[in-house]
Amino acid sequence: MRQLTIAAIIAVAVAGSAWAGKGHLDPSGKSETISGEMLDMACYMAHEGKGKKHAKCAGACVMGGASLGILTKEGKVYLVVGDHENEKPYLQAKALAGGEAKLTGTVFVRGGLTAIIVSKTEKL
Repeated sequence: MRQLTIAAIIAVAVAGSAWAGKGHLDPSGKSETISGEMLDMACYMAHEGKGKKHAKCAGACVMGGASLGILTKEGKVYLVVGDHENEKPYLQAKALAGGEAKLTGTVFVRGGLTAIIVSKTEKL
């Protein structure tokens, strides 16, 4: 019984580490490139904080821990998420909060929320 318990724990640990790597990305997501204003989601959702008047605040809020989003010219908002395997593009996107950027990555919809796992960031 003890050996069976140990084997089960090892199996769960191995499966968990595989999931934590690239294996956790759902293959149903699709690669897209999105351009728009980098938002701090806290101010955008609370009082529609956006635009040049809000740029300085957006930068401070995102660097302080607020979630990052991107607002397209069509008015669609995406939550911007970092890739656990490559955080650099996400950190570059955070540095552009309040400004315009072009993001490339995998887009997913979960529970009505659309997000992009960013793999490339370009300043516009």
